[in-house]
Amino acid sequence: MSISKLLSNILRSKGLDDDHIEALEESGITEKEDFKLIGDYQTLIDITGLEEEVSINVMTWAVGLPVVKEIQEEKSESSNSIIVESSDIVKCVHCDAKQPKDYKSGDLCLSCGNQAEPVQNCHWCLSSGPGKYCRSCGSEFVGSSDFEIALFLKREGESKSAIVSKVNEMTPLEKDNMWAKIRRSR
Repeated sequence: MSISKLLSNILRSKGLDDDHIEALEESGITEKEDFKLIGDYQTLIDITGLEEEVSINVMTWAVGLPVVKEIQEEKSESSNSIIVESSDIVKCVHCDAKQPKDYKSGDLCLSCGNQAEPVQNCHWCLSSGPGKYCRSCGSEFVGSSDFEIALFLKREGESKSAIVSKVNEMTPLEKDNMWAKIRRSR
């Protein structure tokens, strides 16, 4: 049996060429009902070797919207994946690369070469420790070069979280002006 002229024209409009139509005939697909028996675009690809986009177009025409819904569900499931990591994983504060299991605080990152968790001083409670946040009071660390500015802002009455955001938003000129104020207050 061969595919009718009407079905052949419809399939050509969906992206098939003569070789594809011949592959369908060799696979025993000669009527629209055969596509319903196949059921989904992946099975059509497996049977005939068609490209994915062409197979989707044909199966959407032959079977209807459920094929499109399946594709959309597959894409939404893969894009909403949740990654759960162990609590003992250490990531570099510079490049966010995972550190090996034998990592110790102060070691260099294998990816970027910087200290993965540099030991920093807290501007709020004056303790020190590794990471992005103080383990004593929970405040986010500021860079070593901005430590004095953060201390000055604390003396001026700024809140713990406001200090970090203000220091990060300051331009170099504003930092120079702040250093001038610090020098005058000494």
